[in-house]
Amino acid sequence: MNYSKIDLASNYERNQDILNGYNLETLLLEIHCNLKDNELTAEGITKQFNESLAMNINSAKEIFKDNLESIIKQAKKERNQ
Repeated sequence: MNYSKIDLASNYERNQDILNGYNLETLLLEIHCNLKDNELTAEGITKQFNESLAMNINSAKEIFKDNLESIIKQAKKERNQ
């Protein structure tokens, strides 16, 4: 699927998440891979979480930006049905 040009007429593409799921398992994996032993603190883990969250939000914003014109057209089309 091309996230930079989502087909809003497709039920499949329309129902894909634009903000990736982020769960505790993912956070623990990131902690394991990215943090040193001395960074296993509330501050270190919070920093990792905030960085991952920001990356996911930025990715969703890019998808939104890339598809904004299509979203506007589809919203107007559905409003007029």
